[in-house]
Amino acid sequence: MEQELKTIYETQIIDIQIMENEKKLVSTPKKIEKMDSDIKAMQDKISKEKEILEELEKERKRKEKDLELDKEKVKKFESKLYEVKTNKEYQALLKEIETAKLMNDKEEEEIIEIMVKIEDLKKDYESTSKLLKEKEKVTEVEKKKLLAEIDSVDKTINELKQQRDNLLSVVDKTLRETYNMLISKRGGMAVVNVKNGVCLGCFMNIPPQLFIEVTKNNRLILCPSCNRIFYFTEASQ
Repeated sequence: MEQELKTIYETQIIDIQIMENEKKLVSTPKKIEKMDSDIKAMQDKISKEKEILEELEKERKRKEKDLELDKEKVKKFESKLYEVKTNKEYQALLKEIETAKLMNDKEEEEIIEIMVKIEDLKKDYESTSKLLKEKEKVTEVEKKKLLAEIDSVDKTINELKQQRDNLLSVVDKTLRETYNMLISKRGGMAVVNVKNGVCLGCFMNIPPQLFIEVTKNNRLILCPSCNRIFYFTEASQ
């Protein structure tokens, strides 16, 4: 029985390694998904900035065209100054010219503001585009590494499972079934050590006499609290 308990203990160590590697199989795709998500966010940002740039350029051209037309109006008003007959008409036309020039000044200020926005946004767009290219290169390399890691981990898991099956094949059927049942019901931890009379699976005290029996490793003993299999080693003492 001592040898079988030792074999079950060694199997538990392998099962822990299997679980750790299976966690990698779950976490690695999430890392890749996060990378893709970050790239997508940057691409969306660049796309949005491009749309805004295009709209600003359209607005700038529209305002420049309006300004050009309004300046032509001022010229027409100014040319009419020499045609008016009365002072009242002259003063009224001067007022229209002044109002039109103020409007032109306002339009010019708005165009300048738009041009400043365009310039700032272009810098941000170019900067983000450069960062995206760099991030895409780094991400591509990292993804290849992670995908290679998945293949390696998958191979490791298969090898560990083969070792596990080989170990369990020489164990008594009842002990093997008990072990497999506990692995399933106790979060992958079926075999535990005992330290100072405390089960290291559930951390509950066990009777002193039972602790003495556990240290002998000569029969199957389950924890009275969590039902895990006891295997005593000096490693945790």
